[in-house]
Amino acid sequence: MQITLGGGSHQVDANTLINELVHFTTVINAANDEYGQNNRKINIKVNALKEGSFIIDLSVAENLAASLFSRSSIEYAAAIVTLVGVAFKVYRRCKGRKATEKEVGNIHIGDNITIQQVINIYNTKVVREAISKAIETAESDINVESINIASNLIEPIKIEREEFNDLIYEDFASEDTPPQTIEEDVDATLAIIALRFEAGGKWLFNWNGIRIPLTVKDDALMRQIDHGERFGKGDAIKVKMRITKTWSAEYNCYENKNYKIVEFYEHIVSPKQQVLPVPEK
Repeated sequence: MQITLGGGSHQVDANTLINELVHFTTVINAANDEYGQNNRKINIKVNALKEGSFIIDLSVAENLAASLFSRSSIEYAAAIVTLVGVAFKVYRRCKGRKATEKEVGNIHIGDNITIQQVINIYNTKVVREAISKAIETAESDINVESINIASNLIEPIKIEREEFNDLIYEDFASEDTPPQTIEEDVDATLAIIALRFEAGGKWLFNWNGIRIPLTVKDDALMRQIDHGERFGKGDAIKVKMRITKTWSAEYNCYENKNYKIVEFYEHIVSPKQQVLPVPEK
């Protein structure tokens, strides 16, 4: 794999070169961890420098005593190189945000590599951060006009200076912040404690030991009531219930704040106590 920092000058800042190597090796090692399932080790070697470019050569050494030049090792190194190139392609398309399977699906990823492996590698925060920092490093050096990634295994990738600013991703902090409100749908059996049939009236249910007041608005349940079905205390209903949860910074967890019946499944009638016959005198 050859990474070229393009530009009109024959010089780049030493820190630019060092930082680019650090960021690229971070992506390479992350690809190796995912693809090799932490069972294989790679050595990353830098060939002799050329003007405005540096070359990263990958050699693969398995944990077991296998030949460095075995077919499996060569194929493994090729897969790692391909995955690194694909990660940059996905990053360019998604501009640093996490990718979906659909967004990765039409990118050529080579043989023996799955879309899920690409997603697992690219969506890792450390990978996207490293690519963003590699672009940011190039952007900060006025002598660098492009980043070029070439290999006989992937189509060449060229990121021009005009793209640098747009591709520097700065929303990693927000990814670590939980959303303030989330909704979760659960199948639940609600025991009826109290019911009110007037408009806007709240029913009181017991669910897993929690008392829940709910305004019954589900159309299917209301149709049952309108058609004369009798609901009583002690009965239960099977429903799909939506729980609204809000984030509590104090307790570092979500708290249930609101409940809503979104779908009615079944009415479970409470068994009636049998009347014992009066013994004859």
